[in-house]
Amino acid sequence: MAAAPWIYHSAMKKYLIKRIMTLIPVLIIVSLVIFLLVHLTPGDPAAMLLGDQAKDAEIAALREKMGFNDPLPVQYFRWLGGVLRGDLGESVFINDSMGHILLEHLGPSLALTCYALVLAALFAVPLGILAARNRGRMPDHLVSVTSMFGISMPSFLLGLLLILLFAVKLRWLPASGYTPISQGWLKHLKYLTLPAIALGFIESGLMIRMTRASMLEVLDSDYIRAARAKGVSLRSLFMKHALRNALIPIVTVIAQSFMVLLAGATVVETVFNIPGLGQLTVNSVLRRDYEVIQAIVLLVSLTNVLISLIIDLLYGAIDPRARVDAAGK
Repeated sequence: MAAAPWIYHSAMKKYLIKRIMTLIPVLIIVSLVIFLLVHLTPGDPAAMLLGDQAKDAEIAALREKMGFNDPLPVQYFRWLGGVLRGDLGESVFINDSMGHILLEHLGPSLALTCYALVLAALFAVPLGILAARNRGRMPDHLVSVTSMFGISMPSFLLGLLLILLFAVKLRWLPASGYTPISQGWLKHLKYLTLPAIALGFIESGLMIRMTRASMLEVLDSDYIRAARAKGVSLRSLFMKHALRNALIPIVTVIAQSFMVLLAGATVVETVFNIPGLGQLTVNSVLRRDYEVIQAIVLLVSLTNVLISLIIDLLYGAIDPRARVDAAGK
């Protein structure tokens, strides 16, 4: 029997608190791994900052000033203490606060990621349903080929092909660049359309396969057969009964795709010259800008953890059985 609403909401509050508390050790471990990976990578920010003509004494003096001569544990706890206070450090190459740097580059990346995710979902979910509805027939085979093509096509190659066709040959869309939304929605989307297609096409292939598999699993269940025997229309059978019960795997892969797209936008942002987190990460790695790299990876990791929490909450909204499971935890 389903849990009473007040019991469910009380249990969900406890469940949320428990999940949020588990974020703390996860983020601490992530921060330690990030710090060690960055600081143990060959390269010296002081030498990069001063240039090839700098003397050893000048480099050593700058390293001392920047605190790089301190033991790694001391450097880690100093950085972690700053993070807990909301201070992500300072870039040695960009004369600006870390918060402003991240916000400036996060906007283009989020816009590109969300646009790519929407395009991928609008393209993939209907095709997955179409393939399941026509299992074993020609539409199913065509959708499967499309899915395989999407999974196999590298985003940078697709991006170059899109530029050649729609920007160079047809001149419908710009080849590169970025326009903020403050200059108008239409112009903003015009610059993001080609990179969003290039970025989202791979994930659309995965979404198609997941949607098809999830729909087929539901369609083979006993209650669907019973609904067919009762004469329920095919449209109602698919949209009202089958799709709702197949939504959990579909929502999961769409939410996970958001993180894949956000983390994997580096190549597409470079191809289309979009000033997002990906381009900032590449430049920071080349310059050995430790603070920026650590802040970006920590931000992406935190977003990943929060997306996982949101997925759990969506389960309860989609499937009442998930509410009962959450209430029992």
